[in-house]
Amino acid sequence: MNPRESLLELINVFLSGQDRSMQVVSRIEAVAIDYFLDSDVYEILSEPLSLYRPGEGLPYVNEEEMAEALEEARRALVDNTDGDE
Repeated sequence: MNPRESLLELINVFLSGQDRSMQVVSRIEAVAIDYFLDSDVYEILSEPLSLYRPGEGLPYVNEEEMAEALEEARRALVDNTDGDE
């Protein structure tokens, strides 16, 4: 599986509600850093990934806000507007 497919799979796991744990978000972050550092995808996700703490309130990102960022990143991946891997 290539990095784009791996990232899309992890994003879909989160968005489906199957797993919204810190572990899944950490795996998304690892793929984003390893393969998409110089891309729109990383730009979209860097802040929400670093601030994701479900149930903690401000200044952290909650599940709904993370889902919004992941939807945007997924659109960028699918539309191939994320730059080179």
